[in-house]
Amino acid sequence: MERIIAPVLRARRKIVTESFPNPRIGPSDALVRMIGAAICGTDKHVFQAGEIRLGLPGDVVKLPVILGHENVGVVERIGSKASKEMTTDGEQIQEGERVVISADIVCGTCYYCRNIYGYPWCLNHKSYGDVISCKDPPHLFGGMAEKLFVLPGTFLFRVPKSMSNKIAVLTEQMAVAYGAFGRAFQSPNSKDGYSPGDTVVIQGVGPLGMCNALMARMLGSSKIIAIDRSSYRLKLAKSICGAEVIDLAEHSTPKDRLDAVLSLTDGLGADTVVECTGFPHIVSEGLDLLRNGGTYIVEGAYAEGEGTKVSPSRQILAKNARIIGVSGMPYQAYSRALKMMESYRSIIPFERLVSHVFEQEDAQEAMKVSIGIDSMKVVVGRMKNEVIRNF
Repeated sequence: MERIIAPVLRARRKIVTESFPNPRIGPSDALVRMIGAAICGTDKHVFQAGEIRLGLPGDVVKLPVILGHENVGVVERIGSKASKEMTTDGEQIQEGERVVISADIVCGTCYYCRNIYGYPWCLNHKSYGDVISCKDPPHLFGGMAEKLFVLPGTFLFRVPKSMSNKIAVLTEQMAVAYGAFGRAFQSPNSKDGYSPGDTVVIQGVGPLGMCNALMARMLGSSKIIAIDRSSYRLKLAKSICGAEVIDLAEHSTPKDRLDAVLSLTDGLGADTVVECTGFPHIVSEGLDLLRNGGTYIVEGAYAEGEGTKVSPSRQILAKNARIIGVSGMPYQAYSRALKMMESYRSIIPFERLVSHVFEQEDAQEAMKVSIGIDSMKVVVGRMKNEVIRNF
């Protein structure tokens, strides 16, 4: 019987390469042969901390687990019901098609599923690569495995035939950015919320921050300001997005960074600030970077950590600040992010966001590289010798 290779996180910072039986599927299931799983900031938190609480109620990581929720692969097998129920756009998904797999599984019947448009705030929420352990059969619930077992309630998104795998693997994170800016959009007349022509500050231009910077560019931001401690990432942000950059090596204090942002915004502050660092203490600084009536988007603080000190009077009330917390994305954002990247790929070199590719057997090293500041999007999978197939 065929055995499926998968890197399993057994304990904090300990990934072991294991093999599992090739599973059978039912009418409502699918099996995807993985091309690649991109490493997310959540994966890094889980790798370093082990069993932690994530952003949604009830989302607790239980080891052992196969990481990987930013996934692209080829449908190897799909059940008759799944072919209909997992398809979100166009004709029913067929075996052999290249797809992006939604990270979240929703029940469709709880209060939030029935009342909140698209967002995975489900009371019975599960997600690949973190919340679902690989302890029980069929085990293959993380994208770093050679194959991913796709459960009922999952959505599949067809990848455009001409799109490279290195662009397709960015879809989940671009969908987060799409959903975040979608919630921030307001009428340009009121200047409340994001609108084209605005100045956007990105706190932290790792992969999530870069996807938000690219989304801001595609949505018409007049100026993007990137803040980071990695000169490599800042150079990439300047090259791809035309961003103004603020290097922590040169602006070491919050006041230094505030002065730099004010100098780039006519002394007003940014229209929109997006937190993409995962460090709670950054939130207070981000609120200081806002202009009066500005919008602050919190995306990076997905794993539970220490609190931070905020002045409700000075930083929120007096500024009439609008604060948006972003946990996940509407599932509709996947297909829309794919379409946007397909439309802009002749203008924006999305592939440059993928800095490293490792195979399953080297997942431990992949995690270590992804934690370093001289990497961008690190992918685990059989993607090194990429061939685009017109399935």
